[in-house]
Formats: sequence, C-alpha cells, structure tokens
Amino acid sequence: MDFANRPLPRETITFEVVDDLVGAHLRGRLKGTPQVRYAATEVCPLIELMMESNNGRMGPLLQTPWLDSTTQLDFRRALASNQNIWLDEARLRGFMRTTFDPRVEADDLQRNRFLIAARTAAETSGLVKPVAQSLTAALREMESNIHEHSGASSTGILAFQARPSAFEFVAADSGFGILATLREDEEFADLTDHGLAMHAALQENVSRYGRMSGHGNGFRDLFLGLAHLNADLRFRSGDHALLISGPQPELKTARLAQKAPFKGFLAAIRCQPMMPGSDTRH
Repeated sequence: MDFANRPLPRETITFEVVDDLVGAHLRGRLKGTPQVRYAATEVCPLIELMMESNNGRMGPLLQTPWLDSTTQLDFRRALASNQNIWLDEARLRGFMRTTFDPRVEADDLQRNRFLIAARTAAETSGLVKPVAQSLTAALREMESNIHEHSGASSTGILAFQARPSAFEFVAADSGFGILATLREDEEFADLTDHGLAMHAALQENVSRYGRMSGHGNGFRDLFLGLAHLNADLRFRSGDHALLISGPQPELKTARLAQKAPFKGFLAAIRCQPMMPGSDTRH
C-alpha cells in the first residue's frame, strides 16, 4: 500500500476542534502536514475559526489545509470574498457583515432581506413561527450590540444555517470584548475576569450604561426563543468561554471554561425542537 498517497482521515469540525486548532496556531504548530481533514459541516465553529487573528474580514484559519477542500466550499468562498451579504440558492445558509448600520434607514433593505431569510430558514428547520421570530429578533439585537458596543463594527458578522430539526446562528466581532466594555460602568470598573464579565453581560439590564439606563436587554429575546428547545450556546470573549447546554437553557446552568484568547465577542447558538412531552435531549 502507498501510505504516502493514502487519503487522510476526515472528521467533523467541532468547537473542541476549533479550540485545538487555534491553540496550535498560536503556538506555531499548524505549519506541518495535516494528519486529518476537518469538514466544516456546521457554520458556528467555522465562523469562530475564521475569527482567529482576524484582519477585519477574516483570519488565516478560514483557509487552513486542516479543513477539507469541499465542505461548505461556496460558503467559505463567499466569506473570503468582498461580499457583505450572501445567501445560498435555497436561502438555508447565509451571512451578513455588519456593514449595514441598523441606525441608517437606507441600509434596512439589505438587513431585512437577511433577517427574513434567517427567520424563514428557522421555520424550515422545524421551529414554530413565534420561536423563529424571537430568535431572529435576538440576532437583530446582537447586530445592534456590535454597532453600539464593539468599537469595531466593520469586523462583525452574522451567519445562520438551517437543516432538518436543527437551526444554528452566530454573531461575532473583533472589537473591544465584553470585559473592556462593561468596565466603562463604575459598577464593573474593578472587574478583571472575562468569564465573569460574560456571565454579567448576559443578564438583563446589565450594560456599560448601568443597570438603570434601559439598556442591557439584548439577550432577552434569545432566552425567550430557546425556552422550549434543546440548545447548545457558546459565548467567547477574552480567555474564557461560557457554555450552556440542554433543554430549556438558562443562564443559571452556565459553565465557564478557560480558552485561548479571543479578541472581541462571539455568540453561537445551535437549537432543535424537543420531542412532545420530553425534557431531555434527542
């Protein structure tokens, strides 16, 4: 057997794989020949991988040879292009750069086109209309947060993908990050932990403007929309990830894990309907 020409093993890229690849990249250990090819079946891990060492549009790992050459090829080519908005022919996958400002009426046509596609795709995956609307509203709020808080809105991106019984979406930017943003409020001026900052920021009425400002409700629609779903949530900022998994996800079940540094903020959600009468994952 010609071992030199034998096809490499192929595996699905997960967030755990993203953690490994990013860590290896930071240590300069991705320069050798790949030992496995990873298929970017889901878009949320792919977007997080793309945000590593982001230059304002994408990072070097979007085109790493450790990814296989075919999975999500159209999506990846669009990400590497100058396109600010892209939807596949079936409108079940897409992304939008946060170059369309929600505060500018002239940008509404493009933004609404993307958000309507995301909502329709969520319904196609099996989510009922009110849930799809809540999740789309959450995505809209995350976009607004990038413009209002990141300090680098030109680096932001929203993406989604719908498959039978599963819907995923992600919002990310390479801006200031949650800790630096929250520290602008005197209540959090002494906070030094990225994980605790994320946990605080996901609570209602918490923002850099203070608890009584009327801001800080950007994740209310998210948790309302997920109230009757199975879901996996991953938030990244600084050197931590905040993870929530299971049916009817709530912030009180969150777990914090130390990770390689992430510049900016990322929120990635994968959800699916629960079987009638079931309170466990399926």
